[in-house]
Amino acid sequence: MTHIPSPFESLQASNPEAEIWWDSSPLVFSKFRNRFLKRASSTEEAALWRDQLDRFFDPERPTEGLVRGVTTNPSLIASWIQSAPEEWLPVITDAISRQHRPSVEMTYRLVYQTAIARAADAMFPLWSKSEGKHGWVSGQTDPRIMFDEDAMLEQALGIARLAPNVMLKIPGTQAGYRVIEELTARGISTNSTLSYTVPQFLACIQAVERGLAKAYTSGLDTRRWRSVITHMIGRFGTMNDLHGEAEARGLPLAESDVRWAEIAILKRADALIRENGYPCKMLLSSLKTDEKAMSGSHLSMHLEQTAGANIAYTCKPDFVADVISSQSRWRDCGPDGIDSAVPDAVMDRLMQLPSFRQSYEPDGLSPLEFASTGAFLGTFMEVNQNIRQLIHHIGLQYERTVNATLAPVIAGAA
Repeated sequence: MTHIPSPFESLQASNPEAEIWWDSSPLVFSKFRNRFLKRASSTEEAALWRDQLDRFFDPERPTEGLVRGVTTNPSLIASWIQSAPEEWLPVITDAISRQHRPSVEMTYRLVYQTAIARAADAMFPLWSKSEGKHGWVSGQTDPRIMFDEDAMLEQALGIARLAPNVMLKIPGTQAGYRVIEELTARGISTNSTLSYTVPQFLACIQAVERGLAKAYTSGLDTRRWRSVITHMIGRFGTMNDLHGEAEARGLPLAESDVRWAEIAILKRADALIRENGYPCKMLLSSLKTDEKAMSGSHLSMHLEQTAGANIAYTCKPDFVADVISSQSRWRDCGPDGIDSAVPDAVMDRLMQLPSFRQSYEPDGLSPLEFASTGAFLGTFMEVNQNIRQLIHHIGLQYERTVNATLAPVIAGAA
């Protein structure tokens, strides 16, 4: 069979240092793959998709696929646990049995850590083979404590001890950047999340550089240390009120303009990193494909307009499915996509919108304002809701386990 490169392979080839990551646990990939292949309209299409997915990632052979890293978060882990009760009920039961005085909250923490540890174990062969360059798994601290520096640091250190290839995922708050500085000083790799703006990216870079200075002063070995900064690119346009701001000012704003706004922020951040040699790598999440009629896009402006960059792309299952199933619209990208300019007329419109201007200019937001943008608040609320649902799910299993344990005791006493 002749191998036809997937758009992800084409994108990675545009820069040897570009990376494709999987935005979910590696242990759910096989289920996703099998479910997606059923959507094929012919045996030929199914064969093409199967071949491309086999090269994209194989959980049994993580060193041989295209995927170079994994991102998880509380929402993804909640979805995994709730969708596979037969897999996770024994884990929940075991977590309860390990506690002297069991509680729902502690059971949740133990189960959550188990999910991260299992993902890290699956990717460890790649981490080992690449000597720490690839094979990282992001493990996020509890979003409910993202404004509590001490609590975040304590929890982050506990998560870091789960496996050597766990990268701590810390929110882009003022307290979060202080935690990133301290983790970096200890040689612990980090991924700054809930970040959407150039001021946040620069605050993270400054925290990393301060932490590295401390690490070097103490003689710490940082050869297996990495820093990535997540730009939740698709959430910037959907969760900020760009259309409302444009309407209030009598400005026409197309959906392609919103996509350009997201890309413009990434292009500026990437340019700052390249020009200054900062020791961080941008990571794009919340990636989206575009409608056929969107101006300036063949399949996904997020991919096409960033091709050639030394960045990472973390891809949710739905995004992988959308790209592969619509690959006939893909146009191979050269290495100059990242250097192409945002159209002047689009930039003129965008710079009149406060939420874009504040996010694009390096000094557009103060650290106290990082958590006040629409994208940050919207994601914060969503992730917290998912955490509550997971705790409720674990709580139900906890009640059943405790009741089953107490029933014989109560019957004997009667």
